[in-house]
Amino acid sequence: QLRKSLRLDDRPVALLAANVIGDSLTLGRQVFSQNMTDWLQQSAPHFANRQDVQLIVRIHPGERYTTGPSVAQIVRQALPEIPDHIRLVEALDPVNTYDLIEIADVGLVYTTTVGMEMAMSGVPVIAAGKTHYRGKGFTLDPSNWQEYYDFLEGQLTASNRAPLSREKVELAWQYAYYFFFEY
Repeated sequence: QLRKSLRLDDRPVALLAANVIGDSLTLGRQVFSQNMTDWLQQSAPHFANRQDVQLIVRIHPGERYTTGPSVAQIVRQALPEIPDHIRLVEALDPVNTYDLIEIADVGLVYTTTVGMEMAMSGVPVIAAGKTHYRGKGFTLDPSNWQEYYDFLEGQLTASNRAPLSREKVELAWQYAYYFFFEY
């Protein structure tokens, strides 16, 4: 039903879950991009040129409570004409992020906790920023743009597309338990 409402077909789906622009959890967390905005500005055009993949950009629901620049504005500046295979799910759209996770083939995150939750659901995640769960064994952690695009290509190629292994999903659950209940 969600695929139908978003006009998605059977091509692979990449779910880019963004933080709120200016979120303190993004500041100083760059690895290979200058910041989260730069990562968005580079990622959106990459997907615009990939007709074989669908991209969903999930704007953080917290943006409904902020003023200032929006992830949607950044994506629209990078892509003045948004192709049909890219969907923006705005902060006020009545779409549950966890439903988006269920249809995703790969997750793209900067530092949002949604990346950990995607891994807990078996979705391979590429962590572009220095998030607390980066390097814990259940995410793909590029150190430069080439690795980022190589990981993307690897996850979106039909022969390589697969959910996370049971061991990595369990590792994500264990980490989440310690993070939320022990730390």
